[in-house]
Amino acid sequence: MTDWSLCSRILPTIVKRVLSMVIPKAGKPDYSVPKAYRMISLLPTLSKTIEHFALVRMTVFAPNCLSTLQFACRKGYSPLDAVHLILEKVHTASNKKLCCSALFLDVQGAFDKVLDQRLAEIMTNNNFPPYLVD
Repeated sequence: MTDWSLCSRILPTIVKRVLSMVIPKAGKPDYSVPKAYRMISLLPTLSKTIEHFALVRMTVFAPNCLSTLQFACRKGYSPLDAVHLILEKVHTASNKKLCCSALFLDVQGAFDKVLDQRLAEIMTNNNFPPYLVD
């Protein structure tokens, strides 16, 4: 089913159903604004299985596309590895009597702003199979 779904580029209707719930975030001063709530969505197991196999197939090509400093979504790396890298850089700078600064960004909605055509071009240039690009 997974191979058929990926290669035919069709996700069966039955696995597209989502159960969503709105849950209030704790300690918010004003519950009249949407940001005071969190949306929780549950997907059917089969759609998560198809998603997992697509991810497994894409990770074969991902090392060519990702920076060596990219820790998220990479097998064998964790957020703790990123913290260790930062600490190592700070420690090295401190030993050399240098200052060290960092800027951490959390770009809200960044995934929604991805340029689809540019992403497809990058994937094609890195030999992703067409069924993963389209």
